[in-house]
Amino acid sequence: MRNLLLLFSALILASCGTRKNTPPSWISGKPIDATGTYVYGVGSSYINPNTAYQQAARSNALADLAQEVQSEIYDETKLVQKEDAGGFNSAFESNTTSTSTLRLEDYELVESYADEVRFYTLYRLDLQAFLRKKALQDAEAMEWINGKFTEAKDGQLSAPARLSALIDALDKAHDFQLFGDIKFKTKLNASATEALRNLEQSMIVALFIPEELAYLGLPTTFKAQWQYVGRDQIPLTIQSSSGQFIFKEQQIKCLHTGNESVVQLTITWDWDKIQSSHLATKSWLKNKSQWNQGAVINFQKPTLQLNCPDELREALSQSLSQYFAVQTEEGAKIGLESRIDLFTETSTQGTHKVVIEGTFIMTAIEEYVDVLWKSSNTIDGTAISSSKERAMQSAKNAFMEDFNYFVLPQLQRSLHY
Repeated sequence: MRNLLLLFSALILASCGTRKNTPPSWISGKPIDATGTYVYGVGSSYINPNTAYQQAARSNALADLAQEVQSEIYDETKLVQKEDAGGFNSAFESNTTSTSTLRLEDYELVESYADEVRFYTLYRLDLQAFLRKKALQDAEAMEWINGKFTEAKDGQLSAPARLSALIDALDKAHDFQLFGDIKFKTKLNASATEALRNLEQSMIVALFIPEELAYLGLPTTFKAQWQYVGRDQIPLTIQSSSGQFIFKEQQIKCLHTGNESVVQLTITWDWDKIQSSHLATKSWLKNKSQWNQGAVINFQKPTLQLNCPDELREALSQSLSQYFAVQTEEGAKIGLESRIDLFTETSTQGTHKVVIEGTFIMTAIEEYVDVLWKSSNTIDGTAISSSKERAMQSAKNAFMEDFNYFVLPQLQRSLHY
């Protein structure tokens, strides 16, 4: 049993790296090469057998080395440490992302060291050899990128092929972080913008907006079509200043009209459907793109044919005119039928009582009559006065107050604004 314990202790010591009685000087001060040939990176992590602490130390050392050479590698690490009764308990999460194809592959491990608490790692890199190799790879990448810019400006190619070439060029530039390099940044932005403008100028979408009237709250009265001119098939999307509009095949469909009588439709590229390897590429394109096409749509108040007793026509028409164009003749898009009873009674004392009760049904007047809304409760207005005219007017006022409060909002909500 004792031999097993000794063997187990030896294995733990071996996994922790080289332990020395005297700690090496580099754990407290990073080595500096007087000749400038090598640069160094130092990393450490708390020792915890339950976590990948050695990997954490190596990752930290590589991140430190990357900072030294100002490379295009970034190491995003999070080291959460807490102290409990068992000592230090570390949880390590690392997401190393390389934005250079070099990936610092020419670095070398110099030494590792572990004490009772931490594990340390030292890396070094031949800086001059690294920079020479990086310069060659950057030059090759720029040559490839320029070829893609040429494709993106080639009017003989389709718009999707040209956009794909531009995206490939931008993705490559972000792979090598060339937008962050002062030697390439200005030329890259200028060349990419020129290719984008060239592509945008060749993009044409034809809109066909019929002259028929479209009505608020009645989206089916709006009909429009669109199509590409030429071979342009870049995904598109549509926005509106009010309401909701979508593309459905070659049609522009209105789902909701909104409440505004004038609506601006704007067609742009659909960035959610345009794929790229880098979010930065899509962000650059969205910020730089100026392409759009649009149209202004004029909506009218929906026409409504009112059927009601003459005594209430003026008051009801005035109230309904907030949302509808009330008319008496046929041809309206909506019909409002009323079932109103008007009672008058005179007492032996000479007082007059007027009662007005009614319900309403709103229908869409198309090939087939479609009931849009019907009142479930009767609204009424009652008044008593020594004057028959005052009793009638007061009853009408009470009736209209209920109509405006209970019926009118329901009429508006039954339409698709």
